Amino acid sequence: MKTFAVIGLGRFGTAVAAQLFSMGYEVLAVDKSMDKVNLISENVTKAVCGDAREESVLKAVGIRNYDCVVVAIGDDLADSVLITLTLKEMGVGQIICKARDNRHKKALKKIGADNVIIPEQEAGIKTAVSLVSKRVMDLIDLSDEYGIADITAPKAWVGKSIEELSIRRKYGVNIIAVKNRLDDNDVNIAPKSDYKFKETDIIVLVGETAEINRLNNM
Repeated sequence: MKTFAVIGLGRFGTAVAAQLFSMGYEVLAVDKSMDKVNLISENVTKAVCGDAREESVLKAVGIRNYDCVVVAIGDDLADSVLITLTLKEMGVGQIICKARDNRHKKALKKIGADNVIIPEQEAGIKTAVSLVSKRVMDLIDLSDEYGIADITAPKAWVGKSIEELSIRRKYGVNIIAVKNRLDDNDVNIAPKSDYKFKETDIIVLVGETAEINRLNNM
């Protein structure tokens, strides 16, 4: 099972760490504030008080042993850069960083962060999409360009098969599951090409965010 470390226990870091732990993952939480460490201690696997800017602290907590490290110190670019560079030099496999704005994001990507998140910006975009969207129910970003989305079946698709609609060729997305919105237990994982859509279907697909938005505008 994938293991995670979260550095920085502000609202974003605390939410990420607690959510991952609630999903059954091993989570290490690190912050220089003992108060924040105490608050999250029961909602993570291990919580440590220490200054992550110090390489000795990162070594002491065994940061290299974690599959993914989330650097959730987004307000101070210098600290985020220093910690990210140290993690890269230590050989951490995946580094996800929080940024305050696009300038911070560009800098963190340049020094090797695998993904950079601007929480306020992404929350605003998703809120705007949900307000005008008739079809996209949920959207999870995989990268700057790709995502996984739940969409309700377009009327034009009802009664037609995946093969008949040539969905991958026409829309550049892949269907990974189909759920029945009236029955949570009715889930078809990796449906075959002859599957015909129903009005009650929720389609789980992966692809470019631009193509997902195009489907939403059908």
